[in-house]
Amino acid sequence: MHSTKSVLSLVRPALFIAALATILLAACGGGGGAPKPAGDVVLAPVSTLAAGVTQTARPEVDQYMQGQLVEQRIPGMTLAVVRDGAVVYAKGYGYADRGNARPVKPEDRFEIGSISKSFAATAIMLLVEDGKISLDDKLDKFIGAVPPQWSGITIRHLLNHTSGLPEYPDEPTFADLHANRVLGEEEMLARFRAYSVSWAPGTKYRYCNVGYDILGIVVRRVSGKGYFDFLKERVFTPLGMHSARLIAPKPAHAESAIGYEFKDNKHVPFATTDAMSIYLSMAASGIELSAMDMAKWDAALYTDKILKQSTLALMWTNNALVQAANADNSDIYYGLGWQLRTQNGKRWVYHSGGMPGYVTDFMRYPDQKLTIIVFTNLSDQHANARKIVRALAPMFGQTL
Repeated sequence: MHSTKSVLSLVRPALFIAALATILLAACGGGGGAPKPAGDVVLAPVSTLAAGVTQTARPEVDQYMQGQLVEQRIPGMTLAVVRDGAVVYAKGYGYADRGNARPVKPEDRFEIGSISKSFAATAIMLLVEDGKISLDDKLDKFIGAVPPQWSGITIRHLLNHTSGLPEYPDEPTFADLHANRVLGEEEMLARFRAYSVSWAPGTKYRYCNVGYDILGIVVRRVSGKGYFDFLKERVFTPLGMHSARLIAPKPAHAESAIGYEFKDNKHVPFATTDAMSIYLSMAASGIELSAMDMAKWDAALYTDKILKQSTLALMWTNNALVQAANADNSDIYYGLGWQLRTQNGKRWVYHSGGMPGYVTDFMRYPDQKLTIIVFTNLSDQHANARKIVRALAPMFGQTL
């Protein structure tokens, strides 16, 4: 849906909010393509196999992936290819930690950015199936009094980005986060309540991280559990997705890929304040996990183990308002927590993610029961996971 050309700026608040906006917007498109800096030495490519996965060697895949490490100056990537719910190819390429030359493993955690929105939407739809939420319930039912302009906002509007709320928190909020002032959930909600809507809810589409952060608060208030605790109980633990966790508090890097940026023409670990990490761990972008666990999630989507197929079909129904907002991409849609596309009669059900230091892509071709997962540990002004996934798809039999 969107491309991105710049990363998070830590210079001053005005630039900070604009640059963070482009990073989070990568969640709706992948990003990439800026000129490569000179002078940075790329480590020799390495590859590691996933534990317990039997696969035939695919030299053309490995050559392409290792070539992308060099071309895009990406420190490391993980790849998982899933066919009909079974992993058929999984490898790590490059380094999870450049400084210590620690190779990436397919089991390493990466921050997945706005792929998290699919999990936030799943949490809401589980509560819908439980009879505790209706998609057309008004938001004030769950968060209390709202501004008059918000009176028409429903849960559905937040899920499909048609609430009219702004895409991102305001500049004073980012200034506080930049200054490492920790803002708790209730204070963030109080700040959100001050925002005006740009149109009557349900009449226009605009990608909205604020709306998904609010949905995480709704999950807590309805379920009585923390947003992530609810997902862990209902999704991650039942599926054995034990790598999944919130990005804050930031854990040790032993099983996580370090996120990098380019600074002075070199890879350096991307540093954010603790307050920023806590904000980014809200529902719009807050999950990190491994590509191998993402493959378990893909397999579950072919079953009724987590959500009913009828519920998933509803989540994967096109929202026609997207076309008016994306006239140059008329075949791109959004459902409830999922990006959607139909190309030459074949469906794409997917989500992309961009975070400080990471760019990710989770692409499902359900008609062919093929899924390609690519996680990278470089910020989006250089890394382009979307390009990699689209190039890999034909190698595994996806035809356009």
